[in-house]
Amino acid sequence: MLEPLATALLLEAVVVILFAVGVGTIASMLGIGGGILNTPLLIIVFGVSAQIAPASTLVAALFVAVSSTIAYGRQTPSPILVKTGLLLSLLTVPGTFAGILLRSAITDDYLLRLIFGVVLFPVALNMLFAKKRSKDSSPSKPEAPSFSSLTKGRLILSLAGAFSGGIVSGLMGLGGGVLVVPVLDILMGVPMHAAVATSMLTMIFTASSGTILNYALGQIDLFFSVTLGIGMVIGAQIGSRLAHRVDAVRLKQLFGLVLVFPLIKMMKLGQLWLDPAGTSYLISTVGDLIIWLLIVVPIGLVRLVQVRRAKGQVTGKGKPSS
Repeated sequence: MLEPLATALLLEAVVVILFAVGVGTIASMLGIGGGILNTPLLIIVFGVSAQIAPASTLVAALFVAVSSTIAYGRQTPSPILVKTGLLLSLLTVPGTFAGILLRSAITDDYLLRLIFGVVLFPVALNMLFAKKRSKDSSPSKPEAPSFSSLTKGRLILSLAGAFSGGIVSGLMGLGGGVLVVPVLDILMGVPMHAAVATSMLTMIFTASSGTILNYALGQIDLFFSVTLGIGMVIGAQIGSRLAHRVDAVRLKQLFGLVLVFPLIKMMKLGQLWLDPAGTSYLISTVGDLIIWLLIVVPIGLVRLVQVRRAKGQVTGKGKPSS
């Protein structure tokens, strides 16, 4: 009796680790904690509650943050902006506490699922419409942004974005990078590669403080935290080495495309539409797939039109005047 149970547990651990390697690779390249996929995985596939899943994935985010920061720190020159990362941490940490306390106050498991889906859908759509905003044109050490040079509006948005990143981290176990990276890149003008690396440093403090509170509240599943963490560490080492070689924009678009489906599944939209009684997993999944296609196909067509227009403008500029 014990041996089959141990075999099943080992097989489950291997599956989780292999999945986490892929998530960790992508997370390290995008500067996020990976919870955006890990949380739906635990809820949908392994039946973990919406209270325990984000707390467990936040531990895995700590693993990938430490591993990625070490890897980026070893690069010459290092793209990590230490002072900027530490400053943002002063806001993400209290935001994380606020997010955890908010999640703990919500006792309805399905309500939490809906909140996760509603909050993460804009993130997925933003990734689908990702455009190249900044790039590293030089291997030199990136300069830290000067807060005195930022307009008052940008400074307020940057600080609010960092605090909101902490709330998202605590509420959904994401690590906060989905907001910290845009804050650094778009609002503060940090090159994308440096924004990703600095986000990972900030995430160490965000995820560790959140993990301490989650542990005190008894909301961490040790098995999934460790197995996800092991895979994320391996993936982080791979991702940090691939970051310069992969088109981050294309990666974001693909990631957003894939992410939409688990969000639909987590909110049980297909079941509510085709199988309200919840009697057939297959029918519910078919409903989820139809909804997914109804979302991503129009977006794909819009993106195709945008790409063709952009190419047409470039071609028009390149033609000699008559």
